[in-house]
Amino acid sequence: MRLTGGMTDDSRRLRVAFLGLGRMGTPMARHVLAAGHDLAVWNRSPGKAEALGSAGATVAGSPAEAAAGRDVVVLMLADPDAVERVLLGPDGVASGAAPDTLVVDASTIGPDASRRMAGRLREHRLRYVDAPVYGSVGPATEGTLGVLAGGADADVAVARPLLDLWGDPEQVRHVGPTGAGSAAKLVRNLTLGLALAGIGDALRLAATLDLPADVVDELIADGPLGAAFPGVRQILSAGAPPTAGFTVDMLSKDLRLCLAAEPRLPLVEAAVGVGDAAHADGHGQDDTRALPLWMRDTDRG
Repeated sequence: MRLTGGMTDDSRRLRVAFLGLGRMGTPMARHVLAAGHDLAVWNRSPGKAEALGSAGATVAGSPAEAAAGRDVVVLMLADPDAVERVLLGPDGVASGAAPDTLVVDASTIGPDASRRMAGRLREHRLRYVDAPVYGSVGPATEGTLGVLAGGADADVAVARPLLDLWGDPEQVRHVGPTGAGSAAKLVRNLTLGLALAGIGDALRLAATLDLPADVVDELIADGPLGAAFPGVRQILSAGAPPTAGFTVDMLSKDLRLCLAAEPRLPLVEAAVGVGDAAHADGHGQDDTRALPLWMRDTDRG
């Protein structure tokens, strides 16, 4: 049973492979299983697949094994190198998937890498949609992520029933051809990185000037950076960083992808420097919402 661009019935049971079961991938894969689709899973660390295997998924020993006989292969991996290894390396997806299989890459790897992967997969007669997500572990668990999809209309239509499982349907957008989803994700995360760094500087300046906390809270919440402030406010109220969803190191990786596409981004360069300093101080695996507090409280010379 092969997929065709015209078949978009949400009730159809698909044969899906999900590769990459980290903080985000595991809850996303659970939505596929809960919807009744036939799911195979693979992860570089096999132990992470065991819980899904107990819930009814088939645990594969390699990407090629996971992709064999599947209609759609979904990736949720860390970076472009990981995506290339899983797709095109020894025992990768391309060596196991049947012609016309659709690859949906939910990773954030940048538009150049997405277009390169699409071209390499075409050589193997495989289709490709870049569909990176935004949001963290909570929205992934709830199925309310944002999704930015790039690819041919027919391919995105085939992917849409799956994208709607982990994404809020009102925030699942087809933004253009192959690579456009990855490009849109970089623009979005650029604004997040700059907003968090701006909040951190604002908190540091306010502390230096001895402004009352309630005044600072109101000023930032009502100002241009207000959209990014609620998550930071939660940590300010709790007095402790949360379990990491989207880490400082992952944000820094995304900001570096922005600089790879357009190196003349001085504010992004500065934000990368902040992330690198936080990493060097042992906070690279902290949630990004904690970054402004680190900036406020750390003596960086």
